[in-house]
Amino acid sequence: MKEVFPSPTSTAGEIVLRDATAADARALAELIAIAGAGIPEWLWAQMADPNEDVFDVGTRRAERDEGGFSWTNAIVAETYGSVIGMILGYRLEVEDGSLDEVPEILRPFLELERHVPGSWYINAFALYAPWRSRGIGSRLLAAATERAHKAGCRRMSVQTFSETPRSEAFYIRRGFRRIDARRLPVPSPCRHGGDTLLLLRDEKSTG
Repeated sequence: MKEVFPSPTSTAGEIVLRDATAADARALAELIAIAGAGIPEWLWAQMADPNEDVFDVGTRRAERDEGGFSWTNAIVAETYGSVIGMILGYRLEVEDGSLDEVPEILRPFLELERHVPGSWYINAFALYAPWRSRGIGSRLLAAATERAHKAGCRRMSVQTFSETPRSEAFYIRRGFRRIDARRLPVPSPCRHGGDTLLLLRDEKSTG
């Protein structure tokens, strides 16, 4: 994981939001690992070649031009040329195939995704620790909302963990509401127990 950060003394005005590029792939991998609380690293470990670092796998996947976890779906926040946070989302398509062959840890998340087809789904949203609680998350969410409107989505959706109530509160303050939940399996590679929560917000405008 990244250990050295730009000094968090910048004002919010010096922090730039922009569309991600393939060159941001390593930072995207690190940030989705933060958001996923252990699950991404577990998945990447299943895909790794012998002696390959899991974050090398994550970087390769983020470099792809297609797929849910692709740089094309991400917006990043940066300052002084360093990425400090990101939000990654896309329109959920209708999925009705069997989940029997899906790893058990992923089933609760995929089951909930199927409740909100056509919504703009926030798959990952994270900031490096020194940059949290500085208003950057609100700006990233607003930028993602613009993408959702341009895509014609009338709803936005996201999942968060019951063991991270501050995260749910962040969304509730911005118009989301909890509509469903699924229990996480035990044991699992996730650092959180309890439930994954599905939150939804109806959009007033589609641009």
